Amino acid sequence: MSETLLAKSPVAGRPPKTLVDHTRDVISCVNFLFGTDDEPTRLGREWLRFFRMKDDDWGPFFVNTLAAAALHDIGKSNDGFQKAVTHSGDQAIRHEHLSGLLISLPDFLWWLQQRSLIDVDVVRAAVISHHLKVDPTRWGQQLGIARTFRVLADTPDFLHLIKMAGSALRLPLEFTPNIAPLWSFEPMPHSFCVGDLLEPEKTAIHRFERLIRKDDPQRQLLLLSVKAALLAADSVGSGVVRVGHALEGWVSNAFGEPLTAMDVHNKVVLPRLRDIEAKSGKPVALQDFQTQAATLGERALLLAPCGSGKTLAAWHWIEARLKHRPAARVLFLYPTRATATEGFHDYVSWAPEEEAALAHGTASYDLDGMFDNPGDSRTEKDFTADDRLYALGLWHKRIFSATVDQFLAFMQNQYGPLCLLPLLADSVVVIDEVHSFDPAMFSALLKYLKHFDGPVLCMTASLTASRRRTLIEECGLQVFPETLEGLDDLRQKAEHPRYNLQLTSAETVHEILREAFAANKKILWVVNQVRRCQEMAKGLRLPVLCYHSRFKLMDRRSRHRDVVEAFQTGSGPLLAVTTQVCEMSLDLDADVLISEEAPIASLIQRMGRCNRHGKTGDDKVGAVYVYPTENPKPYASEEIAGGRNFLAAFAGKILCQADLEAALEQYAPAQKEPERFSSFLDSGCYAMSYPYRESEDFTVPAVLDSDIETWLAAKKTGKPADGLVVPVPKRLAKLHTALGRFLRAAPGSHYDPALGFLDSPA
Repeated sequence: MSETLLAKSPVAGRPPKTLVDHTRDVISCVNFLFGTDDEPTRLGREWLRFFRMKDDDWGPFFVNTLAAAALHDIGKSNDGFQKAVTHSGDQAIRHEHLSGLLISLPDFLWWLQQRSLIDVDVVRAAVISHHLKVDPTRWGQQLGIARTFRVLADTPDFLHLIKMAGSALRLPLEFTPNIAPLWSFEPMPHSFCVGDLLEPEKTAIHRFERLIRKDDPQRQLLLLSVKAALLAADSVGSGVVRVGHALEGWVSNAFGEPLTAMDVHNKVVLPRLRDIEAKSGKPVALQDFQTQAATLGERALLLAPCGSGKTLAAWHWIEARLKHRPAARVLFLYPTRATATEGFHDYVSWAPEEEAALAHGTASYDLDGMFDNPGDSRTEKDFTADDRLYALGLWHKRIFSATVDQFLAFMQNQYGPLCLLPLLADSVVVIDEVHSFDPAMFSALLKYLKHFDGPVLCMTASLTASRRRTLIEECGLQVFPETLEGLDDLRQKAEHPRYNLQLTSAETVHEILREAFAANKKILWVVNQVRRCQEMAKGLRLPVLCYHSRFKLMDRRSRHRDVVEAFQTGSGPLLAVTTQVCEMSLDLDADVLISEEAPIASLIQRMGRCNRHGKTGDDKVGAVYVYPTENPKPYASEEIAGGRNFLAAFAGKILCQADLEAALEQYAPAQKEPERFSSFLDSGCYAMSYPYRESEDFTVPAVLDSDIETWLAAKKTGKPADGLVVPVPKRLAKLHTALGRFLRAAPGSHYDPALGFLDSPA
């Protein structure tokens, strides 16, 4: 075995990445990102603020982050790892686990304690957790069949690592740790048993975690901030160098001058207003509530009816926040890919291409051809990020429209969002449609608001009383508007009669459809399950657009565009049958809404697609018909009960948005949502990734067997292949070696481009 210790597997055509070089790069990244002993960078200062730490916490944060960077990979100095990276053998133990064990040896403890600011418990925790693969049951465990491994502590490269760490940390340089060369997982002659060190250290970690949770919250903040900082520095030190960029220049360009209010106004708001004026032929008159949004503080909750102009109000709040304190980035976070894409198309895309970002799982595909319309000034812009760097490819962007998962999923130790944490730490953040967050997402939002600092505006058209109370009372959000007094434009919208709510039956729906169709109406029919949506669309003897979540992405994008354009520009008669996807992602205005019974919040969102742009003075009232369903799924029975109570109280009445808000307060289930486990906050010295959203076990992403060759060809040429992916029921999906571990194969015989993926052959 070569005495040169490698950090990564060699790549053809490139010099091998040595462990010494990689460690030096990660130490440098700590400096470039966060600063020096004496002076933090702007990101370093914002990092402390984000974690609610004080200025005099800089020394402990910086020194412990530097120590973690210097020692995070010393565990790669073992024969198993070196064989693994040269494809000549397998690891016996995870390298970061071994790094933590080496730090726990008496010699290392003595050496590190020569610098009083070094907190060995914090450093060890950051080191063992930086790949998000450690908990009490996994730390230091045997990976394969190998019962022993050798620690290569007598090599020149290992000794070089120790000297480099000592120099960076101002520790004694004449230090040679006494490390047994042979380690074993069971007691064996002439070897050091892992368990003899591991078990006492697990006990010490448990004692440390109890101490900081109970008596030393500042030390817990230090632990969290150092763990996250090491992961960021390691990801940059690995990824940026791998694609050939110079570290210092790349980091410097990512964290240059912050945005100002004038930047946002000139680059985003003004071009968007000019676009609206050009299309409407008249100047945009800002509403009172949109301008008054600028008076809100750092933490606020904006509640305004569907179609009232909340997004423009949010941009005015952003400008005001940037006047108060410039920030490096602006983030608009949405619950779905479709709403994030709309937010990007309408506002963010007016920013310069090098600054604007669409961030979600299929962003590259959605960006392809987004501005192909003749005459669109954005046609020549290239908004794509460097996908070779994965999440790091977004670091040079400054104005984002993204799914909330892309950033807030760091709360569950998701790797990509943790890589984006340096961006989130210095951002003005708007989080839209918070009513739609599932319990896991809402719990993560609450913990984010409580534990981290920074300007945040939450927005929605409707919110249950319990969630509103939680955001206001527990998280300190300032609700806006508290009253409609003095906001005549918003009051008129809220009090304008918009809906005629009627209860009906499933048997009479077709008669309602025929009459509405004959009257040249635009009709939206919403059901709660994809299967029923497809059955209704197949059974109708009327022209119909069927839209739900179970299309191939390429077909779903086309279907989304077709539905929106038909309602926005076409004349009746028109009918679309949809599922819950309509509640947020479809900007349309129906004359008639037909819906299965649903939770009250969902009903209100659906009603927001009917008579959406009704104006004071007109006599138009949208017709809303709701009928019962025998199968409440995917909703819980108590949620449906709240909707039924609302319907029983208001059926037969003409309603305005203010009526719906009052009904939501009165009839929505009043249960308190408990805060759930957050892996980032609650795992202490350990770290594992967990799902950010509620699990959806009934579908998996798949490629139709008839599309696999096309998918493979696209991947081979580097073209986006996301358009071929479709969610399918798990029972109809099968493993396929060519598709990797994240995709399944599904029968193409079940797919109809007009109806999507069906439970039985088309």
